[in-house]
Amino acid sequence: MDSIKPFALRRHVYKSKQRKQWKREENIKKNRERRETMERLKIDMVEISEGQDRLKEGQREIRQKFEEIESECHKLKEETMNIAKQSDCNQIRINLMFSILKARQDNNFSHAEHLTQLLREEMGKQEEGKPGLVG
Repeated sequence: MDSIKPFALRRHVYKSKQRKQWKREENIKKNRERRETMERLKIDMVEISEGQDRLKEGQREIRQKFEEIESECHKLKEETMNIAKQSDCNQIRINLMFSILKARQDNNFSHAEHLTQLLREEMGKQEEGKPGLVG
């Protein structure tokens, strides 16, 4: 009789084994879910990293384009200033020419000669690239 266990005890042992097996299956399931979650997170992290790299490259390109635009803007400002200086010089030459014509009409040839000399000097300075009366 020692070898036969009471029915209630056998049922208790059976239930205990079932609980252990159920817990083991639950642990396996949880571990699988954790691994899957970790894999998804790794994939997400790779995608995020690639996105950040694309953003950095985009920022680098924008920065380069901005620098090119700034350089072009600086060149345009210089060119505009040169055109304005040339326009001022042209206006001075035109004013001198009109003054010469007016002096000749008034028969003031000495004044016309003086203005003609100023015009020659102004044109000589411009050919040399030096600022004239304006500069």
